[in-house]
Amino acid sequence: MRRPLLARSLVWVLAGTVAAVSARAAPPVVAVSVAPQREIVARLAGDAVEIVTLVPPGTDVETFAPSVQQIAALERAALVFRVGDPAFTLEARLVDPWLERRRHVASVALADHVRGQPGSAPAAAPHGDPHLWVSPRIVRGAAAELAVRLARLLPGEAAAIRTRAVGLDADIAGLQARLAERLGGRGGRFLIDHPSLGHLARDYGLEQIAIEHEGKEPTPGQLARLVARARRDKFRIVLTQRSVSRRGAEVLAREIDAELVEVDPLAPDWLANMERIGAILARALVRE
Repeated sequence: MRRPLLARSLVWVLAGTVAAVSARAAPPVVAVSVAPQREIVARLAGDAVEIVTLVPPGTDVETFAPSVQQIAALERAALVFRVGDPAFTLEARLVDPWLERRRHVASVALADHVRGQPGSAPAAAPHGDPHLWVSPRIVRGAAAELAVRLARLLPGEAAAIRTRAVGLDADIAGLQARLAERLGGRGGRFLIDHPSLGHLARDYGLEQIAIEHEGKEPTPGQLARLVARARRDKFRIVLTQRSVSRRGAEVLAREIDAELVEVDPLAPDWLANMERIGAILARALVRE
C-alpha cells in the first residue's frame, strides 16, 4: 500500500517542480505601442523578455483597434513602453486607463522626452502629430530611461542591459549625425500626404507640408491652393504612406508632374528605416 502512495507523492512533487520551473522560465512581458519601439526593447533586453506590439506595421495608429488577443497580452505586461501623446487615441482609450488601474506596472513614455528631460510636460506635437518615434532625439532619451527600467525588472540581466544601452546609444548618435549632415543646416520643405514626420522635421529645422487638412482629404479649394504653392516652390516629390488614402497625393503629383515616393513610419526596423526616411527626405526637400 505504501508504494502507490509514494508514487503518487512523487508525481505531485515532480508536477509542482515542473510548474515552478516553467513559471520561473516564463519571461516578463513588455508591451509596446508601435512596431518601431519593439526594436529598442529587443536591443536592450535581448531574449530576456516577451515583447507584445499593440499596433502592427502597415496600420493607421490613429484609428486602429487592438484584437482580443492583444488586449489579453497587455494584461500580462510588467512594463509598458508607450508613446504618451494625447493625440494617440489607442493609448488614451486602452493603455492609459489600464495603467491607471495597475500602478505597480512600470511605464516609459516617448512624450516625456519631447523636451529632452524625463517627466517634463511634453510640448505640443507638431500639427497634432503623435508619431514621436520618428525623432531620434526623443527615442534616444527614452531608450536611456527604458534601460534603467529594464535593469530593475531583470536584475540578473542588469549588467548586460547597461552594456547594450551603451551600444544602442552610440548607434542612435551615429544616426543623428548622418541625418544632420543630410537634412540639417539649410532648412527646407517637403510635401507629404499625412502629417507623420513633424517631430523629425522639427529636429532638423524643416517644414512639413501636409496634403490632409485636419485629418481629412483636402477640399477642391484647398487642393488648388496647394497645387499653386507646389508649382511655385518647384516640388518634384510627394511622400505617401501605405496606411492612409493616396487620392490627394495622386492628384497633386499629377498636377505638378511630381514623383510619388512611399515612406513607412511604422516599419519595425527602426534604425534602418530612419536611415531610409532620411535619404528619401534629402531628395524630397525644396531648399531656399
